[in-house]
Amino acid sequence: MSGFVAVDASTESSPACAGNCCVPSRRGFLRSLATVASVAAMPKPLFAQAAPPATAPARPLIDIHHHFYPPEMKAALAEERGGSLPPTFRDWALSTMLDEMDRNSVTKSVISLSPAPARWFRSPPEPLRKTLRAINENGARIVADHPGRFGQFAFISMKDVDGSLEELAYALDTLNVDGIGIATSYGDKWPGDPMFAPIFEELDRRRAVVHLHPIAPNCCGKLVPNIEDSWLEYPIDSVRAALSLLFAGALTRYRNIKFIFSHGGGTLPMLVDRVEVLSTSFKNRDSFAPNGLAAELQRLHFDTANATSPPALAAVLKFAPVSQLLFGTDFPYVSTAHNLAGLRSFGLAEADLSAIESQNAIRLMPRLA
Repeated sequence: MSGFVAVDASTESSPACAGNCCVPSRRGFLRSLATVASVAAMPKPLFAQAAPPATAPARPLIDIHHHFYPPEMKAALAEERGGSLPPTFRDWALSTMLDEMDRNSVTKSVISLSPAPARWFRSPPEPLRKTLRAINENGARIVADHPGRFGQFAFISMKDVDGSLEELAYALDTLNVDGIGIATSYGDKWPGDPMFAPIFEELDRRRAVVHLHPIAPNCCGKLVPNIEDSWLEYPIDSVRAALSLLFAGALTRYRNIKFIFSHGGGTLPMLVDRVEVLSTSFKNRDSFAPNGLAAELQRLHFDTANATSPPALAAVLKFAPVSQLLFGTDFPYVSTAHNLAGLRSFGLAEADLSAIESQNAIRLMPRLA
């Protein structure tokens, strides 16, 4: 970054100035010094990352973790929050997605609802069904209006089992979405809970792709002052969800479902060995993990959204093969440039980068091609 800061003199210059002699006023000069100070005070990234190439490689780039906030979701959030919305939601527009994709040469993005900022999906079934239907239909219109640019994960609320079965059928059969999005938990229940079995049985029958997005469950939000749930609870809840599916036998029972966990699986790669060792005496463990816990969990897929720092990538790549990783950004929370910088500066072979950036996603969801 240059040490010079441009000063806008158009409204701060002295009225006596004319032609090329205009000089910034004292107020403008002080404002420029404040800008320099604020830039200098900005926190530096913990891990230095090379910038992605100015010209992207010819290979395609598919972002499978890209959020959208249609009017129906904004309305639900505003009602929950007493009319106010954070800028991330308030300022979202379709044009911001397209600009971000074009700026970073993203071929296609799979749009999905982020359950993380809202508790409205725990509301009574009937109004919730209408809201989710409207959101999923809005996403399908975006896909249809921009051929070749978008895919979609339609969201369902698992605690409303009948509504979820109805919505997933509509989404897969009528909207022709690429997969189904769910949360890592629903208040006080995780995916392995028996109440969700009918939903997973249907998803298994359809050989569906299921993308899990983390959230803070009822038990564990705002536990530590000044620590956001998204920093700590979301990565942990991904582990809760994965172990819930594993120990309930769901990963072996629903072999046809392709599960994708967000953010490199959260802290799962670091905790698998600990759980493996400490659960050796667990009753009937061999019935759902005959080859060990790691073997079952390594069959899961993981997106790289906000998980491309050297330690994060090293952990997930030591745990799971390249074939299980898919590129994601978590936009608008994290920029595409940041995610690409970490991934492309990690030192992976071109074939591995190609697999992560597009080919693994196409293998799971052929229509993305």
